[in-house]
Amino acid sequence: MKEEIKSKLEAAFEKHEQSKRSAADAKQVAENKSQTFLREFIAAREAIIRPAMEEVGEYVQGKGYAFEVSIEDDKPSLDGRSRSTPASIRLTIFPSERRYPVHENPGFSVICEKGEQKVRFHESTMSPSRGGHAGPAGQATLGALTKDLIQEKILKVVAEVFR
Repeated sequence: MKEEIKSKLEAAFEKHEQSKRSAADAKQVAENKSQTFLREFIAAREAIIRPAMEEVGEYVQGKGYAFEVSIEDDKPSLDGRSRSTPASIRLTIFPSERRYPVHENPGFSVICEKGEQKVRFHESTMSPSRGGHAGPAGQATLGALTKDLIQEKILKVVAEVFR
């Protein structure tokens, strides 16, 4: 093989290796950023979100209705192919005496979107034999999360469920 061709082949492979290293470095930076965001979400979940939800839940309980605050930890999918389960927290309100599964009752969730570096809100006014709606309720940065913001969003759900 001519030295000129060998040299060009070597340059092509060096460029390819550099691209692989750059991609690996970028992936590591993104992973570190995601893990940092997840840790910050968990801290906010315990310091801001849970107390705000529990305060509303206790008020609702004082009116004769049960509530539950549940958390979900970030975990990969079991099959490794589908989407992982993001960290989240949900306030569920039980408007009837009979306990239906949590997802069949009204509630409000705050979900960690570590890849996007945001939290997503989800609301549900669905109740057994009553109907309602379920869907996105906005998003925010971690820095924008306050007790008042969480409680205002929950108020919207409660007002619709008990109208």
